[in-house]
Amino acid sequence: MFFVPALPSYGHLYGLNFQEWTNNENNILIQFDTDPHTVTAGQTSEMLFSVQDLQTQQHFNNFTETITITNSDSSSNSGIIHKFESKKISDGDFSQEYTFPNGGTYHILVRIDTAKFISIASFSIFVSSPTFQILNLIYVLLPAMIFIGIIIGVGIIIMRYIYKK
Repeated sequence: MFFVPALPSYGHLYGLNFQEWTNNENNILIQFDTDPHTVTAGQTSEMLFSVQDLQTQQHFNNFTETITITNSDSSSNSGIIHKFESKKISDGDFSQEYTFPNGGTYHILVRIDTAKFISIASFSIFVSSPTFQILNLIYVLLPAMIFIGIIIGVGIIIMRYIYKK
């Protein structure tokens, strides 16, 4: 058996973490992933996209993409955190670097404009924050600390019982 790591690549996205969005009417498949897979607030990450023909799995060529990042916790009415300038894409794959300001759930909207149609896909990602990471560590370590506490407590009770005699 061979182990093949899921690394980001320009081509179709592979691995277990990417998301897909399909539009059967326009025959389009959009794949989305991030690098690193666990996005952390305050650290630059890369959003990876692959736009393909749904039936042939070949890349769509010559379209314009626009990426918008939203968050329902945003103070603005629209929830828009950041909107990138539109770019012309010639080979179906593109990426965008971004540093998410805070932890939480974000929605990545990507608009694809071709000569024949306009299509909008939506993806969700969870951005980890240092506070969340500390709480997560506490929740992971809590059972171990309780178990060690019980062992120490039982050990003290046994020692007191033995030395009482």
